[in-house]
Amino acid sequence: MSFLKGVICFLLLVLNTLFWCIFLLSLALIKLLIPFESSKRVFTHLIILIGECWIFCNGLWIKIFHNPKWKVEGFEKLDKKNWYLSLANHQSWADIFILQSITNRKIPMLKFFMKDILIWVPVIGLAWWALDMPFLKRYSEEKIKRNPELRGKDISSMKKSFTRFSRYPVSIFIFAEGTRFSKEKKDLQSSPYSNLLLPKPGGIGLTLSTMPYINKMIDFSIKYESDKKTFWAFLCGEMNEAIVKVNLIDIPQKLLGGDYSEDEIYRDDLKNWLYDIWQEKDKFLSS
Repeated sequence: MSFLKGVICFLLLVLNTLFWCIFLLSLALIKLLIPFESSKRVFTHLIILIGECWIFCNGLWIKIFHNPKWKVEGFEKLDKKNWYLSLANHQSWADIFILQSITNRKIPMLKFFMKDILIWVPVIGLAWWALDMPFLKRYSEEKIKRNPELRGKDISSMKKSFTRFSRYPVSIFIFAEGTRFSKEKKDLQSSPYSNLLLPKPGGIGLTLSTMPYINKMIDFSIKYESDKKTFWAFLCGEMNEAIVKVNLIDIPQKLLGGDYSEDEIYRDDLKNWLYDIWQEKDKFLSS
């Protein structure tokens, strides 16, 4: 029965995505061709509305087939008129669906940091592009040594990407661990946390450096009751119980608008602040 439910939910996800992508990509193409900035803003809001409809319809099939018991704590102080930096622990692809469902139309749409290669994912990659998801191309130190002209290029491209976010409220979202948690990855990192990988401050530092008007951070801590955390388990309804703790945190003034790429003291301050948050998050996940 759970296998059949998984197949049905997968098909509903695909059909829902394809349906809304028709409107999404059409509007994105028109927006790309329009030369007037004021008109582009109208289409930006329409595109966001379509993205919210896609999330809402995903929430419908999740509710009908899974009737999830998601307990959300601490959402009362959030609203749609603020800019936010958002973080969460990452255990499963289901995290994205839960976070989108509980935040939809309550705060600005989550803009997930994406690796640039994901833009080539069929259909959904173009949808992410249309929704103005920030695609980040990172260069290794080894590659920068071979090609010094690449130094700082990722930051300059991200600054250009973030410029448009000053025009309307957004929630920049980052999975600070950089990948999904597993015991093997934890042991490989020698992570001091029981339920978390080491957080990577790079994306956070880049965001705060280029968007100093963001002064609040939403910290989501997702705790599943089930030991199964695969996306297939989610589609089959085997991850229906979860607690999501929401903390609204004031970002320290000294971390706003700093130079993450060049200022070593700033990097240390950011790392220490983030490690303190991770320690509290780990306590909650262990409780």
